[in-house]
Amino acid sequence: MEESVKKDIAAILDSVIEVLASEEEKDLLELSELSNHIIHSASIFQDEDSISIALLVYSIYKVLSRGTEKEVVYSKIKNILRQARSALQQDKLGVFRKKIKNIFDIILAIDKKVSIYFEELLDKAKLKKGSKIYEHGISVARVAELLGISQWELMGYVGRTEIPEYGTKGVEERLAFARTLFSE
Repeated sequence: MEESVKKDIAAILDSVIEVLASEEEKDLLELSELSNHIIHSASIFQDEDSISIALLVYSIYKVLSRGTEKEVVYSKIKNILRQARSALQQDKLGVFRKKIKNIFDIILAIDKKVSIYFEELLDKAKLKKGSKIYEHGISVARVAELLGISQWELMGYVGRTEIPEYGTKGVEERLAFARTLFSE
């Protein structure tokens, strides 16, 4: 695992543990934001662990926001998250991944609808990753093909972002360049 990914995951886990320790309703929205943050890392590094943590944080958010067995979530999951964080710090990635899987098992036992959220989050991650690839100059058709999403979905997402359509050059520079092409 890349060191920057490891640090990002550790920071996310620390924040999730802090939110779960507070048990405040107002802090639950922070879990959604943390999930969005880790999706960004997942789209850049395209690693399994970042995607897994994004899914986990989002699942915890959904379960808590639905009010399902909060005591179980707060007590059991918080302790296992601490163990996972410790294993990550000690570079025991096998133990870390096993602890994360244990949390998924607990969440799935609490709320069967969580699997629907996984699909939603994976779709969101694909769109984000696709927009980043598109931003680097790859066509929408090719990006959609690579990621297994529709061009319409990707264009809808790209249309809502502020991705520069023509690169970073200003209008004046592009016009001057075009004139040089036709001046001879």
